[in-house]
Amino acid sequence: MNKRVILEAILKRLDAIKLSAVKAANQAHETATHSETVAKSKYETFGLEASYLAHGQTQRVAQCAKDISDFAALTIRCFDRNTPIGLTALVVIMDECGTEQVLFLGPGAGGVKLSISSETTASLDGKEIMIVTPYSPLGRALLGRMPDDIVVINIAGNRKEFEIIAVY
Repeated sequence: MNKRVILEAILKRLDAIKLSAVKAANQAHETATHSETVAKSKYETFGLEASYLAHGQTQRVAQCAKDISDFAALTIRCFDRNTPIGLTALVVIMDECGTEQVLFLGPGAGGVKLSISSETTASLDGKEIMIVTPYSPLGRALLGRMPDDIVVINIAGNRKEFEIIAVY
């Protein structure tokens, strides 16, 4: 399994997300500074609301840049049946219903999904990979675990159980 291909795909996906965030931030800034958004009375708050949106979008761009930087700095680790799960682990889990998920344990960008098509990752061809962070309930539960372990998490009062099928 060549996880370098997966990391490159993640970086490409994060770049696309950042580009979208930059466009949204620029549009929000233009709206906030447009002459028609100037309040004519204390009850007209469109300009103020637009400036809050512009600020939020700018923060989103900064977070995207940090995620890209964090992933670019990662050292890919190899995992086998005897290596506890940690950052850069590619983990296949199965829930109680037999549904499999492929997860990449990364330093940020939790919830981002991507698909890989490559000869070097043939076992994952067409499967969706979701990034989870060690700060999420599932990521925290996976840290230090091994293949065949069962992890249990509670989400909004619902108990979810997952079996670790494979770790790469």
